[in-house]
Amino acid sequence: MAKFIFKLQSVLNLRKQKEDSIKNELANATRKLEAEKRKLSELETMLEDTVREFNEKTKKTTVHELIEFNEYLSLLNSRIKTQKENVNNAAQYVDKVREELVKAVKERKILEKLRERQFEEFLLEQKKLEQKTNDEIVSYNYNENGSGD
Repeated sequence: MAKFIFKLQSVLNLRKQKEDSIKNELANATRKLEAEKRKLSELETMLEDTVREFNEKTKKTTVHELIEFNEYLSLLNSRIKTQKENVNNAAQYVDKVREELVKAVKERKILEKLRERQFEEFLLEQKKLEQKTNDEIVSYNYNENGSGD
């Protein structure tokens, strides 16, 4: 029996490699997004703690301390705003990579379906060849034995 050869196997292999690469990229992007979210959460906690601490000390606060507190709050709010942008950018990147992965999976599956169809056609053709060979053998044997005598 002949061996099945899928002519686009190298393309299929490349598509699988591309898909694996994108999966790794998505995993890295997701880890980065989670890290950015943690940083944001830490900054928000720092802000809450600072405000709570300041509210507890309000009665004993000097003007200089009020100015420092306002500057620190402004700094924290600025860092929080920047971190929210970082989180948003990381989330957008994760979405972009996820879309690339979906596309890569579709491309791979299309080739795999084609390979399956060609393999089924190959098997059918092999079965026809085998049947033809068997018919020829039977016909030859029939003719050799002298027309059924």
